[in-house]
Amino acid sequence: MNPSSPPIAGTASGRVAPAAVAPGNEAGAAARCERDARLAELLCQSAAGSASAFEAFYDATFGHARALARRMVRPADLDDLLADAFFQAWREASRFDGQRASAVTWLLVIVRSRALDLLRRQRAAREVESVTDADELAGTAPGPDELLSGTQAGTQLHAALAELSPGERWVLGLAYYRDLSHSEISAVTGMALGTVKSSIRRAQEKLRKHFVPEA
Repeated sequence: MNPSSPPIAGTASGRVAPAAVAPGNEAGAAARCERDARLAELLCQSAAGSASAFEAFYDATFGHARALARRMVRPADLDDLLADAFFQAWREASRFDGQRASAVTWLLVIVRSRALDLLRRQRAAREVESVTDADELAGTAPGPDELLSGTQAGTQLHAALAELSPGERWVLGLAYYRDLSHSEISAVTGMALGTVKSSIRRAQEKLRKHFVPEA
């Protein structure tokens, strides 16, 4: 051992002594324990029907709840989310178990749960809106049979269209009869953008063979 190195703290038997807890950490831990005990008591009183106790709990924990909510939802949804979370905490105060979690942790679980519920509802609403728009657009678009019936039977074009698959007639009709872009066709049909492009390309090649003589 380097003589200049500080000795390792230990007992005479050579076992390392437990590290001392810094005074600042001890004070912080004691303050948290005191806070948790106070908040737990406020929740207990709230469960018994004390509105003033819950107001005190609200004032003491609002900053923690808001900090978490701000990371999860849009600013426009923040106030409603926090109101819902604290209302749930008021209704379910009797379910708080201080042996399982601190009062702050218990509240933050509620905030997180309400935020996730809100995000799921918003995502579902966007998906429904997207599907509705696509259905409305698809409802006005001609189908494969309409494309064929709109072309005079017995003509060269009718014969060419008859050789296309239903899917190829569908995307080709949306592209030329409805003047939709590849991206819009993908949204309407649910097909991948690459599949839409390849289907239209195959359909065009099949039609070209009917109208362009081979060399």
